[in-house]
Amino acid sequence: MGHISADAGRVPDVGGQDIGHTADGEPPEHTGRRRPHLTSGLSVRAKAVLAAAGTVAFAIGLCMLALVLALQHNLRASADLDARNAATAIKGQLALTDPAPRRALIVAPGAVTIKDVSGRTVTPTMPTETGSQQPETTPQDSAGSTTRPAEPRKPIQAGQPYSVKVTPSTTAVDNATGLLLRQAAPAAAGLVLFVAGLTWLLVGRALRPVAAMRQEFTEITERDLHRRVPVPRARDEIHRLARTMNATLDRLHRAMTRQRQFVADASHELRSPIAAVRAQLELVLARPSRTDWPAAVHKALRDTDRLQAVASDLLLLARLDAQEAPRTAAVDLGALAAEEVRRHPGALTLAGEQERAAVVTGSRVQLSRLLTNLADNARRHTRTAVSITVAVRDGLVELAVDDDGPGIPEADRERVFERFTRLDDARARQDGGTGLGLAIANDIAHAHGGTLTVLTSPRGGARLLLCLPRTDLAHP
Repeated sequence: MGHISADAGRVPDVGGQDIGHTADGEPPEHTGRRRPHLTSGLSVRAKAVLAAAGTVAFAIGLCMLALVLALQHNLRASADLDARNAATAIKGQLALTDPAPRRALIVAPGAVTIKDVSGRTVTPTMPTETGSQQPETTPQDSAGSTTRPAEPRKPIQAGQPYSVKVTPSTTAVDNATGLLLRQAAPAAAGLVLFVAGLTWLLVGRALRPVAAMRQEFTEITERDLHRRVPVPRARDEIHRLARTMNATLDRLHRAMTRQRQFVADASHELRSPIAAVRAQLELVLARPSRTDWPAAVHKALRDTDRLQAVASDLLLLARLDAQEAPRTAAVDLGALAAEEVRRHPGALTLAGEQERAAVVTGSRVQLSRLLTNLADNARRHTRTAVSITVAVRDGLVELAVDDDGPGIPEADRERVFERFTRLDDARARQDGGTGLGLAIANDIAHAHGGTLTVLTSPRGGARLLLCLPRTDLAHP
């Protein structure tokens, strides 16, 4: 018996190009690449819809691609097995040596190629009893179409060795892939549209409180800062956003109220000396011959000084509110206190020894103004003299200004730092106070990272205690 080999393992990758071309993951991937260009200028709702639809489309594309690849792999494996079995069957048919007249029924699921020992392709026929050649059944593919040889070939002679090759048919793979894509694509498109519509509704409902907040916020002006945006009951990001916006409106309302009160108080303070100067000038003009001109000029100058002091304090407060950064340097508070004492001999005394390490970082001009305001306030209320103490404790420089006056009640120790506040209004006006000294001192202290508090002095009056961070400097 001749040797016949069945070459069924060599399967050409006929469907490789079709698999990459018909994969259903391509449209979602193209959509995903175009999405960043489509989202420019869109609303949050539209962007959420595009993101959800694109994600679902991408996921469906990946799943369908995996399904197509798995289906093609299984169908090709089945086609390989069928081709191998067909080659084995043809091998058995060609190996028959029975002299009785018969025909080899060559049936294969794909194209059949038979070669003799010399490598020439032969025709699938076998000789009959009379020696004439009978054409055998032509090979058919899985779809039933016959495969005819393109040129005359050598007939098969029984008992000779031949090489048989059966190419697996890819028709089943292509048909199954096309059927799957045609049926799955509409369902995938419907699912993407459903997800997009559902996302549009849900995001619109979630953003409904934002629209209400925006509507309310656009109607708020400087005249109705008491209004607030609605806060949704759900404890989510929008709830926190609404609370943050209302907190900001609260701060703006307080700032606006403070600003209006400040303008009203400033107008009142400026109107009083202006009215006094005007009354004096009108009186002088009405009785020029009976006017004591030096006394009239002296009174006018005193009211002008008060007017100038108010204007200077208002300008300094405006700079402090604007948080203008002044030139800073190392400032010795002990030296500043000694200079203030020298300007008011007898009225101020420097208690204890001067601390050489009482150095802070800040504006010398503003810190000097702070110390002057504290000393002037104490001098207006003390009975004898005012003492100033400078000490260093726990990394802080403490400057205390003590008097032996009536002191400040505990209920008013925070209120004294408010602008245009006078605990004894008539006395303060008579002494030339504007009600801004302690407010300016407190703002300067906070601008330098320190604190200013009111305590009870050991001398029985009030103690104004300034605490500032100490600057570490090397001292010989």
